Amino acid sequence: MDQSSPTLESVDALNAQARILFHSRSEESRVIAELACRQSVTLSYSNGFVHGLINAAMAVTLQGGYLEAVAMMRHSLFLAEVYGLRIPVAECIQEIARSYYTLADYDRALQYWAQCLDVSRDHAAQESYVMALIGIGQIYFAHQDFDTALRHHEKARDALNAEVPEHLHAMVPINIGMDLLQLRRLDEALHELEIGLNRALHTKNREFEADAHHAIGLVRLAQGQPDLAERHLYIAIDVCQRFGKLWGEANSRVAMGQVELARGHPVGAIRHLQEARELAYQIGAQHLLLQVELHFATAQEMLGEYAQALQHFKHYHDRQLEVMRQTSPFKMQAMEMRLEIEKARLENDGLKRQHASQRRELRRAERMASQDSLTGVLNRRGLERLGGTVFGRCREDGTPLALLLLDIDHFKLVNDEFGHLVGDKVLRQVAALLKSGCRQDDVVGRFGGEEFLVLLPGRDIHAAVEVAERLRRLVAEWSWNHIVEGLGLTLSVGVAERQYELTLTELIENADRHLYGAKTSGRNRVST
Repeated sequence: MDQSSPTLESVDALNAQARILFHSRSEESRVIAELACRQSVTLSYSNGFVHGLINAAMAVTLQGGYLEAVAMMRHSLFLAEVYGLRIPVAECIQEIARSYYTLADYDRALQYWAQCLDVSRDHAAQESYVMALIGIGQIYFAHQDFDTALRHHEKARDALNAEVPEHLHAMVPINIGMDLLQLRRLDEALHELEIGLNRALHTKNREFEADAHHAIGLVRLAQGQPDLAERHLYIAIDVCQRFGKLWGEANSRVAMGQVELARGHPVGAIRHLQEARELAYQIGAQHLLLQVELHFATAQEMLGEYAQALQHFKHYHDRQLEVMRQTSPFKMQAMEMRLEIEKARLENDGLKRQHASQRRELRRAERMASQDSLTGVLNRRGLERLGGTVFGRCREDGTPLALLLLDIDHFKLVNDEFGHLVGDKVLRQVAALLKSGCRQDDVVGRFGGEEFLVLLPGRDIHAAVEVAERLRRLVAEWSWNHIVEGLGLTLSVGVAERQYELTLTELIENADRHLYGAKTSGRNRVST
């Protein structure tokens, strides 16, 4: 591109390129955005200058320059108002709020997320409403009210639709996964985070890709799997380094310190925490510094350096008080009221929106009635309803359909030897493994007791056997010791393919006969 004779089109192209590169190479994105600003000044092209300033500011946030980015974003908002430009105002406000949140300035973050609601009201923007819900949930998360954080993030998930940008479809499940992690609902957390990771990879959003790997690493650590945790955290660090996200790298190095502490390696933990502290000081991330002090205290205590451990814990306590003083309950209650008012406005914004909201609520109620309360997968009723629909569609279209009936071998012995609480944990984990080993279009449910059913639309008998073997190996090879020492599990699987069956019940009966064959042939096998 000839930079000596810029045009309006060349500036727009630069801004588009900067926005694309922001998701993978932040420094290059900033350089291109600044070039777009300079060319816009030459052309007196206000729209190009404002967009260039926003793109540059977004790149700066990833490099840790939050206060600089806030100043740039505020300037872009001012110019947009002066020139009457319709720019992504909600995105700009959201970036300012996120910057203040990262700096632990929760009052100001709350102020800007409140502006997201104003934008939502002025422009009927569902995106702004979702952003506000995410942001308020994050503030509750920082104040360790994880139940309320989860409630807001689940509201954000309910508000997602095709009009909301794709990156928010990744951001929401990642936030939900982090809430569930803190509530120790680990299997559910892992499921949500994998959804977020897949969406981030699909949209090539490196920021949320790193966030998802970081959070999955924390879940694996909580599950007692430090090696798996380390693998995900190093991926997060690598993505952040290539992407230029200093805050993300610091956050994952704090987590690596936790991994080393879990292994009983305080010296290794201190090395990671020192690197995290340097990055956190560089970008002014107070919340990260708080975590660093807490883990430093643990490491020094493990080394027998009790005086230093106490000093670090005092620093942690002082910083924690500063964080908890942020954002008064009155302000949070006022925001809650605004959220409820805005929710009512959005739901009543025309008959179409009202009907869409009612349909979502109805689907949610149906989902609750069709979901197994223990495992989170479909229950018998849900399998009959959704499975019957899938069966009928495949029969009408003449497409293949296969069904797996899976039974946990010797499950009664698990309950007898380890107790029903362990049995419930086993059922939840088996359900999570089956979901992780299936496609999004596959139907997974608990058929009853320790039996599960998987419906595979578009799969013939050969492909179904491959899926069944994969699921069998997933269960057999999973480390069950983290639930209780000495526990091991296997599955027996019956496989059937739709041929002349006229109903789903007939197909299930066919698979049940093959399951019986797998049981009588020695268990831990697939039978067709």
